[in-house]
Amino acid sequence: MEQNPKLAELLVKRLLKKHGIEKSNVKLSDEEKSELKEVIDSIKGQVEEFLDNMNESGDETEENSSSDEK
Repeated sequence: MEQNPKLAELLVKRLLKKHGIEKSNVKLSDEEKSELKEVIDSIKGQVEEFLDNMNESGDETEENSSSDEK
């Protein structure tokens, strides 16, 4: 399932702003950037898996309610 990158960007910006973090004052080493990217990729995969499972559960629920109506 494709996610809306604009929504993700908005949420991240708001979260960083809430904690007083600005792009201009963040200094990460190449190693930290790499580690952060790995964490983000992992979380993204987990979210996509969760959403896929939710969609499958929703499909099963719809199928069950449709068969109950017959």
